[in-house]
Amino acid sequence: MNFEAINIRRIDPTTGNFKLHEDYILSYDHYDGWSCRLLRLGIYIDIILECKVNLRFHDKKMEKFEKQFECEIPSQIKNIVLEIQKLDLLELKHYYSDIFMEDQGSEDYVINHLGKSHNITIGNLLKKPHPENPSEELFFALIELFEKWREDIYQECLKEITISDQAEANDKHDVRKKRRK
Repeated sequence: MNFEAINIRRIDPTTGNFKLHEDYILSYDHYDGWSCRLLRLGIYIDIILECKVNLRFHDKKMEKFEKQFECEIPSQIKNIVLEIQKLDLLELKHYYSDIFMEDQGSEDYVINHLGKSHNITIGNLLKKPHPENPSEELFFALIELFEKWREDIYQECLKEITISDQAEANDKHDVRKKRRK
């Protein structure tokens, strides 16, 4: 699989915000900020609820890991996305954050709703936000689910690296054994 996020969401020169391609209903971009793993994750959900993922991070050896793949959307996320699409009016703020810090992590959502791309950024939240309307109620639940899903995806990829490293170590061990014989 090989795709470019720029073909899914582009910056609209008139507004300076992302405009999501009409074939997509949601994009989620996460950046850890300055951390050991330097995780960047993009999740892109299209109108038929198929999902593409773009992932980059550094492992404990500071080696870069990159992967693009398609996957199933967890049912709870799928249900909330569908509920958001059913809303007559999407009332979300452009930015949710309690404080700003340099090199902080961020989460950026773009939701296509009734022909309009809504851009929402999540910064540092010191406390759980309280919804002021049905849109926010659904969206805040979605944020929690995406944070869990993001970590699940990351952990699965770490397992892949570990399995790959073990297989590589076993291959080297087998080569050494053969040389001794």
